[in-house]
Order: sequence, then C-alpha cells, then structure tokens
Amino acid sequence: MTVPSHLDRSALVRRLRAAGCVFAEDEAELLLDAAESPDALAGLVERRIAGEPLEYLLGWAEFCGLRIAVDPGVFVPRRRTALLVELA
Repeated sequence: MTVPSHLDRSALVRRLRAAGCVFAEDEAELLLDAAESPDALAGLVERRIAGEPLEYLLGWAEFCGLRIAVDPGVFVPRRRTALLVELA
C-alpha cells in the first residue's frame, strides 16, 4: 500500500511503539505492505495494538529462511527454535 506521507508512517510507528511493539519500524513496514487499503491498515493496527501477534495479522511467519503460513490456531515458530533446527 502506498502511504500518502512520511507523517502517516511516523504516526504508525509512534502508535506501535506506544503499544509496546519493540520493533515498531519493522512492524509498520510489514503492516503497510499487508494492507490493501487505509481501512484495512487501520484494522490491522488496531488488532496489533490490542496484542494480536503480528504473524497472525500477516498470515505468515519467517522461520529458517522460509515463510510459514500461520493463523490463530497455529503456534508461531520462534527465532530461538531455529537453533534447534540448526543443531538437528
């Protein structure tokens, strides 16, 4: 999705950061890419601020260089689990 101005992106990052999102800039980019419209973006942001995992909002999680499909009934693979994959 194209963002109308730099201020919109900055406001999004501020909202995510205020909600406790440590990687607010990265999450903002992912949400902007996932949203098909400004209304869709607003819905995704509200769900993220409410605590829904980013991966559920995107529909995927990156794990060991792959995009793994996830939804609310699926455990989200964690980065620290990648160490077990490497060791195996």
